[in-house]
Amino acid sequence: MRHIGKMMVPRTLSLAVAQINLVVMTVMATTLESGSLSVFNFANNLQSFPIGIFGISFAVAAFPALSAVAFEREKMIKSFSLAVRQILFFIVPSMVLLLTLRAQIIRVVLGTGQFDWKDTVLTLDTLGFFALSLFAQALIPLLVRVFYARRDSRRPFFIGLFSVVINLILAWFLAPRMGVAGLALAFSVANIFNFIILWLILRFKIGEMDEMKILISAAKFSLAAVACGAAAQGVKILVASLVDMDKFWGILTQGAVAGVAGILVYLAICYLLRSEELSDFYFGFFNFSLASVTSNLM
Repeated sequence: MRHIGKMMVPRTLSLAVAQINLVVMTVMATTLESGSLSVFNFANNLQSFPIGIFGISFAVAAFPALSAVAFEREKMIKSFSLAVRQILFFIVPSMVLLLTLRAQIIRVVLGTGQFDWKDTVLTLDTLGFFALSLFAQALIPLLVRVFYARRDSRRPFFIGLFSVVINLILAWFLAPRMGVAGLALAFSVANIFNFIILWLILRFKIGEMDEMKILISAAKFSLAAVACGAAAQGVKILVASLVDMDKFWGILTQGAVAGVAGILVYLAICYLLRSEELSDFYFGFFNFSLASVTSNLM
């Protein structure tokens, strides 16, 4: 119980610091032009969607395996590397598609009532800066859980606290010059800093963390994601000439077709590059579907 208490206090403080950071950012947003707070919250909610699905869910799923082999270096690194590559497989194209189709996403999700084009532009600029750190935000939950698996909750707390300080300093400097987009840029820079420091400290404690394999996979994902973004942009322009872009259904069709085209191109390039993560995803999905069908038949 004493050991659990020692680990629980820094974890609880980490949650408190995150909430305090959000409150301060909210206060800063209220000092900017009218509507900035709503724009900040809208953009933050949209960028949190892929992080919650891919980053946090994979980190939570990997935590029991990491805990079981936390002090068996080779097994722990193997589990960690697999989880990192699986997260990047999904989050890299999500980042590219979010940047490419952010106007369509915002207009479909938010573009009703008094939400006009000016609000859309402010939100898509803010969402673009949030999206820059999507990879870092998705990997931080996994990195933090490696520390927890090794019974260390203090270092993530102090690193997170320092990142919050950087976030607030940058926000104080950038917000008067860039508006609400400056808050998103400060948030992204602080999260990238948090990610880098967590990784470096883990590497110092554990040693080599299969970086070469992760970098090779990340290079494949990045190349495929560039092709994904180019395809989505091309299809987006093509569809715009075929539908009524002043109507909801036209914007929805444009975004959906462009997004599907981008995803298909991404998967095709990953297949051509013989991505191990694509094979894992395919066979995992196939086995899950087969198990579900068998269960229903029984």
